[in-house]
Amino acid sequence: MKIVVASLLVASFLRAQVPGQLGPQTRAVADARTALNSATFASPADYSVVTAKVDALVGAEVALAEARAALPPQQNGGRGGGGGRGGNTGAPSYQSGGTIPGIKEAQVQALMQMTYATLPLIKTATSARTALGSTGDLLAKAAALKAAEVALAKARATAFAKIQASPNKLRPDQVAAFLAMGASLDRVTFTQPQPLNFGEHDGYSSLFDGVSLKNWDGNPKFWRVENGAIVGESTAQNPSGNTYLVYRGTEAKDFTLKLEIKVEGPGGTGIQYRSKTGIPWLAPIADNVAANNGPVNLNWMMTGPQADFWPVSRDWTGQFYSENTPMRILSWRGMVVEGAGLREKRQMGAIGDRESLGKLVKMDDWNEYTIIARGGTFIQILNGQLMAVMVDDDPASSNNQSGLIGIELEQVCKVSVRNIWLKKLN
Repeated sequence: MKIVVASLLVASFLRAQVPGQLGPQTRAVADARTALNSATFASPADYSVVTAKVDALVGAEVALAEARAALPPQQNGGRGGGGGRGGNTGAPSYQSGGTIPGIKEAQVQALMQMTYATLPLIKTATSARTALGSTGDLLAKAAALKAAEVALAKARATAFAKIQASPNKLRPDQVAAFLAMGASLDRVTFTQPQPLNFGEHDGYSSLFDGVSLKNWDGNPKFWRVENGAIVGESTAQNPSGNTYLVYRGTEAKDFTLKLEIKVEGPGGTGIQYRSKTGIPWLAPIADNVAANNGPVNLNWMMTGPQADFWPVSRDWTGQFYSENTPMRILSWRGMVVEGAGLREKRQMGAIGDRESLGKLVKMDDWNEYTIIARGGTFIQILNGQLMAVMVDDDPASSNNQSGLIGIELEQVCKVSVRNIWLKKLN
């Protein structure tokens, strides 16, 4: 809260209105301020260059103060120095706002802390700038302003150097955006989120190398790698029933998972997450499956949340399903559902018509699946369209435990999955 208040105080200290007749002088001050900011936030900062930029800024400030003083009283808008700055670093009032690409909260806090730490020096520089418009020895006032601006610039440069030597370091494009905003966070504007880019993997780890089943565990009768994709195939001659390929390389609770998936044939699949193996299987095993596979290997059976994917079904693809538990379908495609494990569930809103959403599912072709799990909230997105949201408020629910990621193969079909990327938060 103190940092926010400080930012607001700085903004109020440095704002001033300048008559239109002083446009050239105002812009000269703004340009000098921009040059000083660039020198201050250079890596590393050169203090001789910073001092030279301060000299240029003070010269522009003096010229502006003199031009203002020469205006008739009814036009000069009141005495006082300053170049129409808005924001906590002296950014020009005509400068547009913006945003810093990919900025993280910790980086914002570091920049705000830098402002808060230099607040006394900002106040001193503001007072010295205002004094330029008062009567008295202009040379002495200019010298005082120079001393204040040099002290402020060096303090900022030192503080910024510490940021750049920390985990909160700003990238070059972030520094450029910060400077374009006048080195002032109070000029951040409302922005639209970046457009959907399914291929963006910043912060993600790949779960599939494209050539092997490294870290994947499943029945080799059904799973293989083919043409850069994981393939699971069940046929009438080699029926799988329910079987799973389990990723043993990590467990995850809060994450975003991206992958491409395709099903050919009448069967289906699903993406397991927060799931367990080794749990007794509740559903009966068909005789032909048991004869083909022998006793059930619970290491290849998964229990837990599933993002369903059955292109031949009019209802199931995209829904939130609880595999091998009594909860089963918790949020049908097109629904936002709030529940608490087995106790209760209630539809809280509609995403869209279930049948219309189903038309976005591609048959015998690649589909982009995104699964987001945060706490007790689960978001399932297919081909850029939100399909289902489930909120489970029971902390003891099997939905709310850290677990494994896996791929289901069920009934006669060929399942292909590729480009599997995980952004794991915990």
